Amino acid sequence: MQPSTVSPQVTPTIYKTELEQELIAKVAPALEPLGYELRDLEFFRGSSTIRVTLDFPNGVGQIGVEDCSRAHQILGPLFDVWDPISGAYTLELSSPGEKPNLRTLRHFEEAKGQTIKLQTVDALPVPPPAKPRKNWEGILESVEASGSFILKDDVGSYTLNMKQVKTAVWLREWTVSDEKGMEN
Repeated sequence: MQPSTVSPQVTPTIYKTELEQELIAKVAPALEPLGYELRDLEFFRGSSTIRVTLDFPNGVGQIGVEDCSRAHQILGPLFDVWDPISGAYTLELSSPGEKPNLRTLRHFEEAKGQTIKLQTVDALPVPPPAKPRKNWEGILESVEASGSFILKDDVGSYTLNMKQVKTAVWLREWTVSDEKGMEN
């Protein structure tokens, strides 16, 4: 029996394909010595693009072009060796941006009390007369260590699990401060 190339998940995460899981297990440790953390990794089959989203540990600081370039200098040669996809593909590095993806339990905890938008792997049942749905947007009310969370929207509150989530985005609420530090 051959050992698995995917490391066991210590904490809950959203659904990822086998290829994405494999690459996450390789990329995350490669970024750590550079002082970065892997926020997310996505593979877009249609465009053969692998997007690696960098962050600083605990989201402290902002990832810039120089950070992406620095990480690309390390990851580019590693991807040449790993060659995860047959044929040509694009390796893209990105910052979390204004609406960061949520992948791990910690990411969901950071967004607690704020609006998130997500898509589930399968359409989930909701009370009639509504039809099962995959697309959700609402306030992330609570998050459990098991990966369960409560999402509240205009219709009701729903208990979901991170394993059911294909993509999730934090729709951050920003406040503007004047020069004296007063919120507007």
